[in-house]
Amino acid sequence: MIGWGGSSALAASFAAEKSLDGTELVLQGAGTASYMFWDVYDAALYAPADASQDAIINAEMPMSLLLEYRRDVDVADIRNATWATLDKQYEVKAREVIRPKIETIQNAMTDATDGDRYRLDWNPDVPRLSLSLNGDKRFESDDVELARAYFGIWLAEPPLSEELRAALLSRTD
Repeated sequence: MIGWGGSSALAASFAAEKSLDGTELVLQGAGTASYMFWDVYDAALYAPADASQDAIINAEMPMSLLLEYRRDVDVADIRNATWATLDKQYEVKAREVIRPKIETIQNAMTDATDGDRYRLDWNPDVPRLSLSLNGDKRFESDDVELARAYFGIWLAEPPLSEELRAALLSRTD
């Protein structure tokens, strides 16, 4: 079970602003993903200051999601959590359509170790979805459907964790 242990102190540990392709993004919220009694990673969501919750969820705005790992996590566990969430979000046919796209981004991932930072960026103006690990770009795509689906793991209904979703979107309207 993924839970949340977010606080204002956690949000303070992330930068208040980030830039993505020249667009200023502000911290929209932060939280901690936990499994059972272990804190797995801290997460922070950035989007333009005037971004609405709907625009973020629908991938209509530039945004960035940071995941900073607090423990070692096998990539197989990351994949399992991804598919457990997507299985709830998509009907079988729709899930099978996006499966090859999801597998492509997941194939770019590796085991996470304590202190690793994955960054998922989306800029619909380019369009470009990118995944970086510790500043090293590992994946890039122009697919809006993939961007919506992958950010949706944390932001769409039902998300990986309701509490983490609420924390990430806590500063949006």
